[in-house]
Amino acid sequence: MRWGTMTTKAKATVVVAVAAVIWLGGIGSAGALVGAVVSNAPTTAVAPPVQAKPLLSDPAPDGSSTPAPRATPTPTPTPKTVVTEVSERSSVPFSRTTVEDATVPKGESHVTIAGVDGVKTTYYRVTTVDGVETEREQVRQVLNRAPVVEVTTIGTYVAPAPAPAPKVPEQHSFITPGAYCASAESGVVAQAANGRSYQCGGHGADANGRLHWNTM
Repeated sequence: MRWGTMTTKAKATVVVAVAAVIWLGGIGSAGALVGAVVSNAPTTAVAPPVQAKPLLSDPAPDGSSTPAPRATPTPTPTPKTVVTEVSERSSVPFSRTTVEDATVPKGESHVTIAGVDGVKTTYYRVTTVDGVETEREQVRQVLNRAPVVEVTTIGTYVAPAPAPAPKVPEQHSFITPGAYCASAESGVVAQAANGRSYQCGGHGADANGRLHWNTM
């Protein structure tokens, strides 16, 4: 019997049976089942055809279910590496030294030359990955200005001790002009009773090496 001459109930039975066979045995089994049902179905009035909606998707040719499509993996971004050269300026501290000066009193000191820091420039090779610094290597260094050494002068001069005061001989009330006087009184000036001043050894020693009170 053809499909067009089958009753509605018979067609519904065939659709349900086909769906079950497709689920269990595949399309080939379903075809055989449809042929058998159509051949054995009773002849009745022709009903308008009913279009059945498929219950399940067609299986794969080997009988297995069709796998769902796989999502396309997102490609991993390649890190961006950049190498540049940068420079940094910095100061060079000055050193200090001292010198001695015999014309400056001992214990005194002062800065003779003021110290001045120098300036240098250092160049680096910098590597960044995606904007983050990962490596820094010194390439070279340039001295832009040399530092000035600070000099401090320290005095070493020591003044000599003052000469001892001359020994003052014992004062005489009056000396006798021309009389002998002691060697310790050499250069001493004294007065005689006549009111005049005389100096011990004023004319030098006599033939015997002795000193006298001589007129000045």
